[in-house]
Amino acid sequence: MSTIAVAGGTGGIGKTIVEALLQERKYRVVVLTQNNPKEDPVLRQTQQIQINYNDIDSIVETLEKHAVHTIISAIGIYTEEAAQSQMNLVQAAEKSSDTKRFVPSEYSFIQTEDLLPHDPSIKYWLDAAELLKKTKLQYTRVCPGVLMDYWGMPRVRTNIHQHVLGIDVANCWAGIPGDGNDKMSVTYSYDLAAYIVKLLDLEEWPEFSIFAGDDITFNELLKLAEEARGKKFDVVYDCAENIKAGQVTVPPFLTGVSEEEAREMTVLVSRLTIAGAFNLPKERMNALFPDIKPVKMREFLLNTWKDEA
Repeated sequence: MSTIAVAGGTGGIGKTIVEALLQERKYRVVVLTQNNPKEDPVLRQTQQIQINYNDIDSIVETLEKHAVHTIISAIGIYTEEAAQSQMNLVQAAEKSSDTKRFVPSEYSFIQTEDLLPHDPSIKYWLDAAELLKKTKLQYTRVCPGVLMDYWGMPRVRTNIHQHVLGIDVANCWAGIPGDGNDKMSVTYSYDLAAYIVKLLDLEEWPEFSIFAGDDITFNELLKLAEEARGKKFDVVYDCAENIKAGQVTVPPFLTGVSEEEAREMTVLVSRLTIAGAFNLPKERMNALFPDIKPVKMREFLLNTWKDEA
């Protein structure tokens, strides 16, 4: 039985990946965390291991003690410190005699240098990818586009932190970037997790593992959301010039985030949307795993909001 370690597996997409791994029953699942172990019915089925990301040698010792074959990183890379934690984890995996594979924490679009002006934090992901290239580890960068979950909150089953990305389905409001016709690839987090587990069966990994549940524009998404809710939304459009200048419409209904955090997120998502970053290449790996039937956007919205129409 192979041991899979999920770094940052106590919440967010990491916990969703842990749930999917546990369903397989053929992996021993350990969760690497820098915090104290959590009391949780899902995590109770794993072994939670508290580690110090600043101590590479102790991480190596932990990986070898538990014979970790594959690391799936789901560390939230929002700061320089978090980015360094993942870099240290890569170095530890390279030194470990047991660890052969590594999935870095990305789970979005294909990060490239030309997108750095839109999102300087892309540097964190590029640095990790460059480091992985220099190791003997097999690795793959998983790209599902935008997670559908954001348009199902707070009703949908998810571990993802709540944000409004363009359309607030719960409050029937939309602030759409550009003309609303930029294509986005979208995937439900539980479908993404199912695909990641399937990747473990492959003998070889491509540099990028691209999956998507659907492709859609904000205008198309708005129509589906209005259909699901049975009413017209209040809609504003932010033009490309304003978005580039950082002048965006902040969602009026905020849950768990400050207005400034919501503004920063809206600017970031809007810039990446009009830059085409979320429109993934059509060469995808869905066909390799035909038993996974990813949910489409319309089905996702109708199922989530059927009692609210």
